[in-house]
Amino acid sequence: MKKTLYTCGVAMMGLALIGLTGCASKSVQSGGDSSAQAPAKAGSESNAGSFPSTGVQPSGSGLRGLDKSPSEERVGNGAMLAKVDPSASAARQLDEARAEQAASAAAGLRDVFFAYDSWAISEEGRQALTRNAEWIKSNSSAQVKIEGHCDERGTSAYNLVLGEKRAKAVRNYLVELGIGANRLSVVSYGKEQPSCSEHAEPCYQQNRRGHLVVKSGK
Repeated sequence: MKKTLYTCGVAMMGLALIGLTGCASKSVQSGGDSSAQAPAKAGSESNAGSFPSTGVQPSGSGLRGLDKSPSEERVGNGAMLAKVDPSASAARQLDEARAEQAASAAAGLRDVFFAYDSWAISEEGRQALTRNAEWIKSNSSAQVKIEGHCDERGTSAYNLVLGEKRAKAVRNYLVELGIGANRLSVVSYGKEQPSCSEHAEPCYQQNRRGHLVVKSGK
């Protein structure tokens, strides 16, 4: 009797162990599915095989930002623009300046000269501008740049402002004479581009000027 009870007890314990094993297996499988669906926590070991969020992607995944040529620069909309060669730009500007000088000389446009620390147009200046306006009207496609210049006295900042006032005074007078403002542009060089380099009043007088330039069509 005791042997029979013992055998039954062993059998029941074996069945219990089998049942527990089955439950444990089911639990592991269920836990594996749910953990695969849940997002991995940052810094966890489950993330060890992935790339950190530094913006760098694995090789072969279309890494951007390092594939451009050193002679190109990416602009905001993703387009690629070639960098301007400084020497080529300087040469082009020099060619344009020469073309403008030749066109201005051919047009015979006259400078307007100003008194010391003044941007008022004199009677002689009005006469010069009247002649200039006749040429501009007869050349309806011409665009004219008006340069404001000063003598060497005073600070660079002050002379830039004074040169601008002189250039604008010339432009405004040409507009009064019937020239469209859209055909006239102004620029101030202050005292940076003197036409005469002597340190004397006759030279200073030549540098205080409004200079008209026929703009290059390039």
